[in-house]
Amino acid sequence: MNLNINAPFFLAREVGKRSMIARRAGKIINIASVAGLKGSLPGMNTIAYNTSKAAAINFTRALASEWGKYNINVNAICPGFFPSKMSAGLLDKIEDSIVSRTPLQRLGGDEDLKGPVVFLASEASRHITGQYFAVDGGSVVT
Repeated sequence: MNLNINAPFFLAREVGKRSMIARRAGKIINIASVAGLKGSLPGMNTIAYNTSKAAAINFTRALASEWGKYNINVNAICPGFFPSKMSAGLLDKIEDSIVSRTPLQRLGGDEDLKGPVVFLASEASRHITGQYFAVDGGSVVT
């Protein structure tokens, strides 16, 4: 909860107060997870993680609602399974199951988050706020 909720909350508050609100402009991109959009797969006991990521999504939506008047866009990306230190042990056990349930039939890779983040940070997304983008190979649709 400290990493996934408290840290983004306090960081956004400070950056907002010190820079974005006064300038009446800004872009905030929170990192949530597809785990915040659904329950756990069988065999996974991740209720705290899922709960914190769901809170990150709602924090994004609430902050977008409150700070839109300052021309601050607040959105989130929701990665699916990507190989990382955190997911290594779990993926050793369930990677085949994850891949088989994902429409694109693969895990996320190093390049897969760059496009959505660049888009959300750019002027191309100037009329998008309070949204989340699942970057998960389609896993949330299955």
